[in-house]
Amino acid sequence: MEVVVIGGGAAGMSAASRVKRIRKDWTVRVFEASGYVSYAPCGLPYFIVGKVKEPNDLTYYPVEVFREKRGIDVHVHARVIEVDLKNRSVKVKEEGEIKEYHWDKLIIATGAKPKDLGVEGENLRGVIKLHTVESGIKAREELKGAKKVVVVGAGFTGLETAGELKEAGFDVYLIVRSRILRKSLDPEMSELVEEHVKKSGINVIKGVTVERILGTDRVEGVELSDGTKLEAQAVVVAVGMEPANQLAKQMGLELGINGAIRVNEYMETSEPDVYAAGDVAESWMVHTGNRVWCPFAPPANKMGLVAGLSAAGKKVPFPGSSCTGITKVVGLEIGRTGLSEEEAKALGFEVTASMVKARTRAHYYPGSSFTNVKLVADAKSGMVLGVQVVGPEGVKGRVDAVASLLTRKGTVRDLFFADLGYVPPLAPVWDPLVTAARLLYNELR
Repeated sequence: MEVVVIGGGAAGMSAASRVKRIRKDWTVRVFEASGYVSYAPCGLPYFIVGKVKEPNDLTYYPVEVFREKRGIDVHVHARVIEVDLKNRSVKVKEEGEIKEYHWDKLIIATGAKPKDLGVEGENLRGVIKLHTVESGIKAREELKGAKKVVVVGAGFTGLETAGELKEAGFDVYLIVRSRILRKSLDPEMSELVEEHVKKSGINVIKGVTVERILGTDRVEGVELSDGTKLEAQAVVVAVGMEPANQLAKQMGLELGINGAIRVNEYMETSEPDVYAAGDVAESWMVHTGNRVWCPFAPPANKMGLVAGLSAAGKKVPFPGSSCTGITKVVGLEIGRTGLSEEEAKALGFEVTASMVKARTRAHYYPGSSFTNVKLVADAKSGMVLGVQVVGPEGVKGRVDAVASLLTRKGTVRDLFFADLGYVPPLAPVWDPLVTAARLLYNELR
C-alpha cells in the first residue's frame, strides 16, 4: 500500500508517523512545499525579533529523523499541483520537474494560509506575512533598519507580533478594524486587553482599514481609510487565515465552515480513501457539536493522528475540540476556550454569564494581583459553554481546567464543586473560576 500525505506541518507529520508506526511495510510519502517539516508557525513572532535564534529551532524534528528513524519518504520543496482521483495519483513540482506518484490512501494536511489585504503596494519589500519558516527568515531581513512598523490585524498573530516588536524597541501601530481579538473575546474582555496594550506604548488605531501601502520599491508608510497617512518601514499583514483548500476544490471535495474540508469523526472526506486533518479541515465543538473551523496546533496534531489511524485501518473517533486559544502580550496573559457569549447567543442558546475580578494569589502573599474571568453557561441546563480569562498570571491553568470540563459537558455546579488546587503563592482559597461559577450557581438554583 502507498500512502501520500500532502503537507508536512503538525497534522501531516502526525498522520504520516502514525501510519508508518502501524503499517511498517507500507510506503508513506510526505510532500511539503516549504523547506521544513514539523515546524511551529506559532513561534514566528518570537523568531523575527531574535528570541528564537535559529530557523531549525522552530522545528520539532529535522527531516532526517522522519526519513532515517521513522522510514517516511519526506520530500521538501515539493508542491503538489494536481490530484487525480480516478487514477489515484498526484503531480508534484519538485527539483524543477513535474513528477507523478501513485497513492492508495491520501491524507490532505495543507494547513491554512494568511489572507491578503488586497490593496495597492502589498507586494512591496517590507510587507511581512508570517506563515512558514522561510517567511520568518525573510521578515528578519525586512525588519533590519526599520524603526516604525504597522501591524494590520488584531487576532492572535497580529497581537503577538505587535507585542514582540514593541518589546524589541520598534515603534508599533496596531490597526484594528473593529476590536482586539474580536473572534475570541466578548467586547468587555477585549476592552481590558486594549487598555493594557495601549499602556504598553503600542499605538492602537481602531475603526479603520488600510487603503494602500505607500512606497515605490519598499514600504514607506500606509494610508488609512480615514485619510490618515502613517510613516513606516515595514508592514505586518495579519488580517486572518483561511484554509489552504485549492487542491480540495480541484478534487471536488465537500467543504464546510470557512471553506475548510468537511470530515467525519474519522477524518474521512466525501471521497473514499481520502482524509483531511489540521487547519485545512473542519471540526466541531466538543460540548455543543456545532461545526467550527479551529486552526490551532493542539487539535491539528490530534486530527492528524486520527487521520493516520483511519488510513491504517485503526479507527479511533475524534471527539471535537473546544477551540482553546491562549497568548501573552506585553506581560498580559489572555485565554479562552469554548463559546463566547456572542457565539453562544448566535447559536440559539439561552445564555447566562458572570464576570469577576479576583486575586491571582492569596491577598497577603507578595505579588498578588488581579485576574478577570468571564464564565458563560446555558441558562436551561447549567452546562458550561465557555470561559475567557485575562490577567497577569495563571491564565493557562484556569482556561485548561474549563477546557477539560467541556469535554465532559460539565455544568456550573461541577465547576463550583471542583477541587481546584490552593496554595498562597499560586492561588487564593476561592479560585477566580470557582467564584465565577458560584455567581452563576446561585443564579441557576
